[in-house]
Amino acid sequence: MQECVSMTQELSEPRGKAGQSLCIMGAQELRINRTLKTSRVSSISLLPTELLEIIIVETVRASTGADDCSASCKPTSLCPRPRPELLLASVSRHWRAVTLGMALLWTEIRLFLGQSLDLLDLYLMRSQGQLLDIRFTGIHCNIRGRGSPTCEPEYLRISNIILSHIHVCRRLEVHVDFPFTQLLDRIGHTKAPMLEELVVYYPPNIPNSRLLLFTEGLPSLRSAELGNFSSISPDPFLSGNRLTALTLGGHWDAGLSPKNFSDLLSRLTSLTHLTLIGEPVDYVRASNHPVVEIPLLETLVLKPEANISRIYLPTVFRTIRAPMLRELVLDFDNVSSTRELQSLVDKLKHETPPFPSVCHLTLRSRSIIHGGWLALAHAFSGIRSLSVSRYITNQLMGFVSCSGRRDAFPNLCTLWFDDVQFEWLLLFQLLQIRKAVGLPVREVKMKGFKEHAQSVINGKLSEAYLAVHAAVLIGWT
Repeated sequence: MQECVSMTQELSEPRGKAGQSLCIMGAQELRINRTLKTSRVSSISLLPTELLEIIIVETVRASTGADDCSASCKPTSLCPRPRPELLLASVSRHWRAVTLGMALLWTEIRLFLGQSLDLLDLYLMRSQGQLLDIRFTGIHCNIRGRGSPTCEPEYLRISNIILSHIHVCRRLEVHVDFPFTQLLDRIGHTKAPMLEELVVYYPPNIPNSRLLLFTEGLPSLRSAELGNFSSISPDPFLSGNRLTALTLGGHWDAGLSPKNFSDLLSRLTSLTHLTLIGEPVDYVRASNHPVVEIPLLETLVLKPEANISRIYLPTVFRTIRAPMLRELVLDFDNVSSTRELQSLVDKLKHETPPFPSVCHLTLRSRSIIHGGWLALAHAFSGIRSLSVSRYITNQLMGFVSCSGRRDAFPNLCTLWFDDVQFEWLLLFQLLQIRKAVGLPVREVKMKGFKEHAQSVINGKLSEAYLAVHAAVLIGWT
């Protein structure tokens, strides 16, 4: 009995101490709340600096990404939205101190006609000597004939700003809808030793030779995106052993000559990624189409626009040699008529496969013309993974499941779908057929599958399927 009493006393002591601690903590919480109310300090100002820096970086990154998507291939408005870093710096004193201490937030210099020098100087001061990302975008409706915009002094002022800081520029983008030949000429004679990325889009439908010439060279250039140029001198790429990514855009009537295109690519000995948007090479008016070999090319992206010429795609496939090509992206979403693709289908169906080393094929299209899948199966029989857009997912599964086509793409082991909105029974049938013929698919990935599988019905459907086909991994991207 005495032992029980002593044990009860021992247990009551920690309870008393715990209760006392809770009382102390409650009093402290009450005191902090009173302090916040009396001093009018927001709770958000008490966030740890490390957490606040993450929030600021992600907020600016999300806002910048949205601006880049909205401005892709199109000039932006003369009334830009407020910069997120400026807004974040005005939340509170604590947020301002943290934001001003993050120099990388202030390295993105956005220029437009009418740009305030005070704002520019503010960004340059806060960037603390970090390499700059300069972007000159905007629209100007009043074009005076073939010359410069009506506010030529303002245009020259912005050009001088770019030139005065290009020596500490890491990325330069020029994308406006008026001629800027003087800027291109002056950039061509200015050293830019730190420039790694170059994006230049000349306005289309404006008569001009648009010769891009860099006599000083760009020793650090890694990536270049050039649009609407009818002539590009290979001289800027004398350091072609460093440039790895090139994007060309435009239309054939103002595009590069086949010889210029071939000479340019032949200089780029380290090129691994090539993207062709629209129809940047004029194969229509030229009779001589020289072949060019790109020995290290790993990724080729073809994204034709509406109303491309019928000879463009077959000629690209015939004139580019890429023995190390691993990934091919065919983006036909913007092609207005299937007739424009028929010549490519005929070539792929009957001629020697153009890129036998391709392992991953990405196909984006709203529909596949007659004979298209058969041509792709012949030309790219060695692919191991295939990615298709939402509009043609059911067509692909129907083709591969069709009797007589079940051995198409014999090495295919991974499927990528852009969406989960397709006939799931077709997928199950496809996987069963491929397994039965000894060509099993090992992995299926799709966008949005995580949310799709969280619903009760779809979750049970997936679980039931996985119970039968345990060897197939279904995931999401």
